[in-house]
Amino acid sequence: MKTTGKGKTGRPISFDRDAALEAAMLLFWERGFEGTSIADLTAAMGLNPSSIYAAFGDKHALFSLVVKRYLETRAQYATEALQEPTLEKVIRALFDNTVAFLTTPGHPPTCMTLAGAMGCSVDAAPARELMTEIRRQNEGAIRERLLEARKTRELSKEVNVDDYTRYLSLLLAGLSIQAANGSTKAELKRIAQLALRHLGYWDLCPPLDGLENRVNRIRKSTFSNDR
Repeated sequence: MKTTGKGKTGRPISFDRDAALEAAMLLFWERGFEGTSIADLTAAMGLNPSSIYAAFGDKHALFSLVVKRYLETRAQYATEALQEPTLEKVIRALFDNTVAFLTTPGHPPTCMTLAGAMGCSVDAAPARELMTEIRRQNEGAIRERLLEARKTRELSKEVNVDDYTRYLSLLLAGLSIQAANGSTKAELKRIAQLALRHLGYWDLCPPLDGLENRVNRIRKSTFSNDR
């Protein structure tokens, strides 16, 4: 989408707004709010500071716009997972989709809501608060899906839904940290499989050894007795 801003001389200039926002998003995603300077943004977006301000507002306003773009264009993988028809498929999709997202070429190997605003300065507080609120909303969506699973008796009434929500969020965030540390797709998949086993979903994972079938039967029996 073409739009106009002001050049150094005050004359209108034409530029691709979507392309400029995409460039800004990738930069904030990679370097975080504090690690991204106006000079960095002008170089990435191909606009001078006055044009950026005229078209998008100050740095905080621009950051809010690129976060909105991130949520609408890149961060739908968790929402799609939560729409799966059964809890087992939801849990599997959360891990599979997260690994796929983190290893997709063309963007930093981490979640922007974790990496985008980790600075501690006063200036970064609004950006940090925005990211925190988004993470809380994401946890809220997981919690609602778990409550649905409880109604259908897929989730035992003995399970604390709030704690289980936080635990799932912790595991998924851990995958993002490992990806940022340089873990490969194969390594992330193995980590996800370990997490699924500890969550009780042994049937979703490839066998580890000859003892797995026996352990699986014991676990299933235990879970059935708890319901």
